[in-house]
Order: sequence, then C-alpha cells, then structure tokens
Amino acid sequence: MTDEAVKPESPYSPHFTFKTFANGTDSDNEERIFALRYQVYCLERSFLQAEDYPNGLESDEFDAYSTHIGAYSLTDLLVGGLRLVTPPDGERFPFQDHCTQLFANRTNPPNHKCTEVSRLVISKLYRRRAGDTVFGVPSQLLDETPAPPQNFDRRKSQRGDSDRRKLQPEILLGLLRQVYRHCKRQNIDYWYMAMERPLARLLERMFYFSLEQIGEQVDYYGPVIPCVLSMDHFDHALSHGDPLLFAWFQDALEE
Repeated sequence: MTDEAVKPESPYSPHFTFKTFANGTDSDNEERIFALRYQVYCLERSFLQAEDYPNGLESDEFDAYSTHIGAYSLTDLLVGGLRLVTPPDGERFPFQDHCTQLFANRTNPPNHKCTEVSRLVISKLYRRRAGDTVFGVPSQLLDETPAPPQNFDRRKSQRGDSDRRKLQPEILLGLLRQVYRHCKRQNIDYWYMAMERPLARLLERMFYFSLEQIGEQVDYYGPVIPCVLSMDHFDHALSHGDPLLFAWFQDALEE
C-alpha cells in the first residue's frame, strides 16, 4: 500500500493534500471517494443510473484491483479523486470493455506493467472559478492553442507566471503527481487513459508529452479517445519542457 500526503506548502498545489491507498485498505476514504463518484457520475453527469446505486456509492468490479488517490482540502474535505486500475494478467482494463475499435497490430505490454487512469472526479464545490470544467480546469486553458512544440520555452510564453498560477488546476496537478509517483514506486511503465480530446490536449500542453492514440473515438461516458503514455516518454518530455515542474514530481521520490 502507498500512503503519502503532499505537503500543503507545495508551490503547485498549495491548498490541497493527497493520499494514495490500495482498495480495501482504508474503508473510510474509500467510501468518501465512492460517494463523490456517485455525485459526479450519477447525479451531475448522468453517465450511470442513480437507482443502480441505492446506497449512494458508485463502485464496480474494477475497484477490486485498483489503487485510489484522493485530494483533500486543508480541512480534510474530499475534493477530488481518481483510481488506478491494474488488473492481473488475463483480466481486462475498463477501457477495453468500451473502446472496441482499437488499432490492430499493436503489442500490448503485460498488465502488471500498466495501469488505467480512471474515474477522475472533482467536487463541484471546488470548481472555484467561473467557467471551470468538471475536471477543475479553467475553460480558458482548454480553449488555448494546441500543444507547444518540443523546443517551447515556458519562460518565454505569453502567459505570465502570475496569470498561469491563477489558472493552474491545482487538484488535477496534485492527483497526476500522485499517479506518477505511485507508478514509479510500483515499476509501472505505461498509463492507459480514455479521455475527451480537449482534456488530452490540455495534458499535452501542461506536460509537453504526446499521447499515443490507440483506437477510434467512442462514446464512453461522453466522447473519448483511448490513449497510452509511457513513463519514459513522460520523463523525457517534462524534464525538457518544464524542469521545475518535473523536479516537483520527483521531489523526495525515494523516501
């Protein structure tokens, strides 16, 4: 089990802490995450039928081999979360049940080297700015230009540091940092994701990587594209694109 809290004085997520825990190891926080998933997936977005979850907790069979990551306010209110699904060899990832038009002639790495980033949720109470999307991302960021070229210099970008700090999605940044650190510690080399194109483009801009699309767009809780990202590519792209952000992801990783 991984159990780590990010210090609240973090320059990128100063208002939140984060916790990572394996399914079945922290019943209180697990129930809080399932309740938030019910709120977002059943009540707000109507992706799932609320009557199928009479206890107000949304969970499925994939949670049995998942690791959960929760984001918390400084007063310990759960404000966001996601799960990392790592099925045993021979079992399927969630996206494989929905993304049926995957590209042929691909050799997939073994399951224990992969995880699927799934069930990303942000509480509507913490979409703090007008125009924030359901992922806690300012709509201005989703609407900006495509991902910068590989030789892009953040220090010369048009948006100043103060503007960027005001818009930075603190919860999303902190959650993805926890994903990264968990994968490094568990020797997981690949992330699968099924996500909306605007969010995929935002992640490419934030982290300077290129997601590999592995199938056609499908309607899977909205129109999404299945993608894969290798940790080696992530390291290379972010370390060159934004060394300070990369150093934050790496900070005290060996502790």
